[in-house]
Amino acid sequence: MVPNVLAFYDKNGPVIVLNEDNWLKEVLTTEHIVVVEFFAPWCGHSPEYKKAAENLKGLVKVGAVDCNDQMNKNVCNAYQIKGFPTIKLFPSKLSPVSQEPGKVYKSAKDYNGPRTAKGIVDFAIPEIPSFVQLISEKYTTDKTLTIEEFLNKKNKTISKAILFTSKDKTTPLYKALSIDFKKRLSLGEVRKREKNIIDKFNIKKFPTLIVITKETNEIIEYEVNPEIIEIHNQSQLESECLSKPTGICFFTFLVLEPEFNESITEHEYNLSILKKVKESIHKQHIDDTINLRFMWFNALKEESKKLINLLKLADVFPNLVALNPNRKVYKPYLGPYEEERIENFLKEVIKGKGKNYYPYEFDIDIDVQKRDEEKKEELKIEKSEEEEEVEKRDEEKKEEEKSEEEEEKSEEEEEEVEKRDEEKKEEEKSEEEEVEKRDDEEKKEEEKSEEEEEKSEEEEEVEKRDEEKKEEKIKIEKSEEEEEEKKSEEKTDEKKKHDEL
Repeated sequence: MVPNVLAFYDKNGPVIVLNEDNWLKEVLTTEHIVVVEFFAPWCGHSPEYKKAAENLKGLVKVGAVDCNDQMNKNVCNAYQIKGFPTIKLFPSKLSPVSQEPGKVYKSAKDYNGPRTAKGIVDFAIPEIPSFVQLISEKYTTDKTLTIEEFLNKKNKTISKAILFTSKDKTTPLYKALSIDFKKRLSLGEVRKREKNIIDKFNIKKFPTLIVITKETNEIIEYEVNPEIIEIHNQSQLESECLSKPTGICFFTFLVLEPEFNESITEHEYNLSILKKVKESIHKQHIDDTINLRFMWFNALKEESKKLINLLKLADVFPNLVALNPNRKVYKPYLGPYEEERIENFLKEVIKGKGKNYYPYEFDIDIDVQKRDEEKKEELKIEKSEEEEEVEKRDEEKKEEEKSEEEEEKSEEEEEEVEKRDEEKKEEEKSEEEEVEKRDDEEKKEEEKSEEEEEKSEEEEEVEKRDEEKKEEKIKIEKSEEEEEEKKSEEKTDEKKKHDEL
């Protein structure tokens, strides 16, 4: 199988993979100079070209086109490519086609130097055009402007940037930036010898870049430092991000365990990706860069954990989030930790594009001591709430118990009433029974009395009869006695008579 261009150059690498479809955009219509390698896969390849592309990144566009691909034959034939690899430099300006009025092209310049990264870089750098305006009051020429002339030029339509430098020549980077911002930012340069201008802007160090906004003429100093600062505490977070009147903060959460070499190596690699992103973003958005602030947090520290929890971020690291403290919105980055993907994400954020912006009303506060106090306060509140809940439950329990007691009391009272009713009924029944008993007894008494009376009458009658009988008997006896006596007397008398006789 014949290898293609991707076998040599990664589409996400520093070398732009060129073809007939993107040739117009990437080579002919750009104001950047473009170094192009025309190659054939079967003819070998120099790794020095890729190294040159890495060194020229942000300064010069570097591309490669595979002339063995039939799709690219027209491009390769147009520039009469005979041998491989062939390297050509395409300038910034377009040239008219004399035979075809209205058409333009770029007159390529052949590279015949050594096939080394240094050779290619040294060939390309001097070709970078400059749209930087030199500002001078001490050494004026037809190519310089005074500071007043520069500031008044398109004053209301375009912002301005001024680089105060100790160098005698404009740097390749500043030239490249002047190409990128040609239509939206006017770039000026003031050399160190211009004391009056330097004093006017109170410049203390070199280089210093300031941006003067078109809306308010506010002068903002641009920090050229490529380093990514680590945030340790709330005070630092306030000064670096939250207290700024405008801008976007990019928080990156990385894991760093200093006691482990593997962790240090991984951290340095992750941080290097972020530095490359920052450098690239700054070059592309110098008119906005003053408002872009990069910082990182050690995800293992308590302050970082608090911020991660506040923003409800996933605890998967590296992790990145863009936060606008003035609009009070933030946008988490969802994707692999790769330079190009992160850069595209940040570009969207800068332009205000994309979705998943989350508003927030809470204060961004990573003060652990405060958090501990808040936690204590929360615990206190929770405890208080628990105590209140306990008291409430106790009150409810007491109420329930009281209710139960009342119910029990009510039941007891009802039972007591029922009992009293029962007792009353029992008493009544008892009374009735007693009355009945008494009635029975009285009846019995009466009956007995009657019986006794009857008996008494009978007895009296019997006694009477007995008395009568006795009296009768006595009478009879008496009568008999009298009779006897009488008889006796009669006898006596008879005797007497007898005797007398």
